Amino acid sequence: MRQRLITFAVFGIILVAVGEWGMRSGRFSRLDALWLEFCVGNAGDRIGSPAVTLVRIDDGYEPLRIGGDENAPADGSLSRLDYATILAFVSKFSPRSVAFLPTPRFDESLMLNKTDIAPLKDAAMKLPKFIAASTISNDGEEAKETAPLDYPELKVEGDASSLLPYTRTVRYPDPQILANGIPAFRSLESARGLVSDTELRVPLVARRGDRVAPSLVLAAVANHAGVPLGDIVVKLDDGRPRILVGELRPIPIGANGTFSVPSRAGLRPSMTRRLRDESGTITEVYQAASLTVDELAYTGEETDEVARRILAELRTRFDSLGENLVLVGFDRAADRRIASPTGEALSETGLLARAVAAIQSGRYIGWWPSWGRWLALAAIIAIAMVLFRLPRFKFVPAVFVAALAFFAAKVLVFSATLTWTPPFFAFSLFGLMFLVGLLVPAQPARGKA
Repeated sequence: MRQRLITFAVFGIILVAVGEWGMRSGRFSRLDALWLEFCVGNAGDRIGSPAVTLVRIDDGYEPLRIGGDENAPADGSLSRLDYATILAFVSKFSPRSVAFLPTPRFDESLMLNKTDIAPLKDAAMKLPKFIAASTISNDGEEAKETAPLDYPELKVEGDASSLLPYTRTVRYPDPQILANGIPAFRSLESARGLVSDTELRVPLVARRGDRVAPSLVLAAVANHAGVPLGDIVVKLDDGRPRILVGELRPIPIGANGTFSVPSRAGLRPSMTRRLRDESGTITEVYQAASLTVDELAYTGEETDEVARRILAELRTRFDSLGENLVLVGFDRAADRRIASPTGEALSETGLLARAVAAIQSGRYIGWWPSWGRWLALAAIIAIAMVLFRLPRFKFVPAVFVAALAFFAAKVLVFSATLTWTPPFFAFSLFGLMFLVGLLVPAQPARGKA
């Protein structure tokens, strides 16, 4: 046993160091993703499915022009005609719910922004009642507010004084958007410390006096779920701050009303599941999807051969526009200024889409604390000490049983707590245990006298 244990310890230290390095650098991200999805698949009804499709205004979008450059915004921003066109593309798919993230300001002297030429209101009215973004601030300049927005008021149980306050709206939805839009704040400019190297938080509610207003993320999730915004309940009275939205899983929040967007929850821009109908036909359904405005534009070019091929490839994603919550926002290279704890660069639009997907699916997934990982390591060492006493013919089946039991326990921990840890060190240590037990004898050979 001693020789086996020493050999296991020497090589095990190396593997643990490699595992720690891989955890911090993301070198084993593919293995991590497979293990996480296995855990999610065995978590029962603790985790549901997201339902969000992101329509991205990216670098490939070229603003519309009428006449010469004198009729175009000098700063390269989009016009009312651009936004009307984008909303018209979306409306062709009869979406269930929409959230519009841009808060543009227009030069009213330009032809593209004139109401009779750019029917933004008409395009907005073709959509179902949707959520329109604003920006709020707690800079203490309430008197400088152009006009108060009538945000929906949420029910609160408990003391709301700890929620992030705001004093005014600093960026407004365009009036033509508000003709069919419900205002909700996209961001709170004065909030500090929400983004760090280890965590990304987004406000879900904010307080102005005694009134509590929803963020765009919260309002959009409720709108898609068919829950009236007035029926949302912010519970702050029992030491477990959370938000209740109909039948959705309770949303955990901090005392200040912010939500921690899980960075290692397996959420991706594209997520699919396969459905089998009664005839056995399998259909791929997008739970989360991403489309650019240019890709939507191909739907008007069915007579073009290239467009037809592209449409065929994108058909399933297009179908998601009629089922999922549709988020419309900017996702250009210059917009991706938010660094996630995993090193991914996100735009504000991408971050909010991820928050929506996490809330819809209940993927409030975190990592084991450090003490949990070291406790698991101690358990593997204890297993090794017991099994290394066995001869080879007993050791081989025993190590397989022990490994199955250990990983089954990890899945049970995930199901109970929605926390996980990268599997590399456990896989590698059990593999090392098997090799040591197979190659190194249980008792050292004794020389003859």
